[in-house]
Amino acid sequence: MGILADKYGRKPSILVWEALRCLGILGYGLGTTFFGYVAANLIWSLGAAFAIGTSAYLYEALLEAGHEAEFPRYIGRNTMIQLVSNAAGAFAGGLLVAATDDIQLPLLVGAAWNLTAVGVAWTFVEPKVPRAVEETYGKQLREGFRIVRRREGVALLIAFEVVLGVTLYAMAIFRPLYLTKELGFPEAELGVAVAAFLLVAALVAYFAGDISSRLGEFGTIAGLVVLASGGFFGMYLLGHSRLALLLQVPIYIAWSLQPIMTTAFLNRRLEPGQRATVLSMGAFAYTLVLAFAEPLLGYVTTLTGDLLLVGLILGVSTAVPGAYIIVRWRATVAPWPAVTPIPSRLVPGAGRLPRFSRLLERLSRFRP
Repeated sequence: MGILADKYGRKPSILVWEALRCLGILGYGLGTTFFGYVAANLIWSLGAAFAIGTSAYLYEALLEAGHEAEFPRYIGRNTMIQLVSNAAGAFAGGLLVAATDDIQLPLLVGAAWNLTAVGVAWTFVEPKVPRAVEETYGKQLREGFRIVRRREGVALLIAFEVVLGVTLYAMAIFRPLYLTKELGFPEAELGVAVAAFLLVAALVAYFAGDISSRLGEFGTIAGLVVLASGGFFGMYLLGHSRLALLLQVPIYIAWSLQPIMTTAFLNRRLEPGQRATVLSMGAFAYTLVLAFAEPLLGYVTTLTGDLLLVGLILGVSTAVPGAYIIVRWRATVAPWPAVTPIPSRLVPGAGRLPRFSRLLERLSRFRP
């Protein structure tokens, strides 16, 4: 789908994505059997494959206007709007299910509401950014593989997308069971809690541009790994305590920031003619790992009957490969400075720095 988006444009892929998403959500609402849900999920997943054109569209629209450096800020605020909408939907959905005892009704309402997204997509104008694509699909795919293989930053960002994407998505699957069965929250309270977490994540997403510029790529990646793995390990350690509900906050923040930062850092490393192709390779790797991780995690929890084990598994699955990505990034993409920086007290006009800033300055001289 990324190859199609590069060859034929971003707008058609977005239109197909929104149309298939409507059908998939409608299928969830109408489904009454396991195979009905499987069919709905296939439709929704096929549409999600076309969604790769959305971030490429936004980046190239900014590129055309000469503001591509503002991409993290724009996509962060876009994510904030999405999360606020999701918060409203979670709140209303929880109340609706509590009042009607019909879990499919919110899905039917959601499918109807999603038709507005199709109408909005019709108004899009294809960015006037020249794209040098290969003559055939095979050559386009080989060029994408070549970029991933030769650019260490691109390969590590795809690995980062896979690691955090899989663990955070798996948490989304088990969250309703975890909060209702293990922590004892009823559906109405669950809807309110999820709405509150989404609002916090939306607030943080609003400042995504400031976060990425202040922390840099390395600091942002390391921070997201710490947030996600810390939340997972904390769930396991707190057990059945209702205080574990608060640990969903860092997980939600990592869940909201991870796609923002990954697409921002990837887009700036890719040319227009290969942008969607390489982005779709990351989505392919993420989906492929997820296809094995989901049933495996479900089997383990079914076998043990312990949903708390999910926190430990997801924590290890995030921390270990995340640590490797962080170390590898520092070694190959953004190595530590070879020369010890001049202390700020020796720089004319630097002024008196706070103690915390001086401590960070000293720590920056150490090498891993």
